Amino acid sequence: MQLPLPGRQAQQLMAPAPRRYEPEPGSSPRHSAVLLPLHPEGDTIYITLMKRQENHQHHAGEISFPGGAVEPADKDVIQTALREAYEELDIQPGDVEVLGLLTPLYIAPSHNLVQPVVGWLKSPPALKPNPAEVAEILRAPLMHFMRAGTLHWETRQNGQQPLIVPCYQLGENCIWGATAMILSELLALICDLEQLPA
Repeated sequence: MQLPLPGRQAQQLMAPAPRRYEPEPGSSPRHSAVLLPLHPEGDTIYITLMKRQENHQHHAGEISFPGGAVEPADKDVIQTALREAYEELDIQPGDVEVLGLLTPLYIAPSHNLVQPVVGWLKSPPALKPNPAEVAEILRAPLMHFMRAGTLHWETRQNGQQPLIVPCYQLGENCIWGATAMILSELLALICDLEQLPA
């Protein structure tokens, strides 16, 4: 996480087309943070995601990382990500080693500027989803998203405008949009690490 980040170049690999990358000039987006929780199981690194409830205000029914808006009491975006992960999945903040931050990402539909925070847990967490916000917990080996056949494209409607949407397939779930873009940068960073000389 101390190396230069892959940034928008990696995010764009999973970006719907068309997509806005910056807020309107003069506007002030809401600041948010999400936690990318990683943990080992045997020799495999897993990542935890969640499906939001259908009645969620923003991104209802979509796959996301735990997270939400920065609140005045939060001292920084890391505290926001840890607080939200605790509120939504009961991930204990003291169990998370923060590895670093990925590139912030603007989400136009909810007018959010999201800061991804990568966290490491030494063992699989005993998760307790908040039923008001979380419909389902999804855990997958991180390398699943690098396998052939996991990536595909769908066409979705955005009002009257069709969107060409790249997706990571996880079981019956399609991971797309901001979550897929954030995940794409994490995977690109891992690929960069694997190419470093020993």
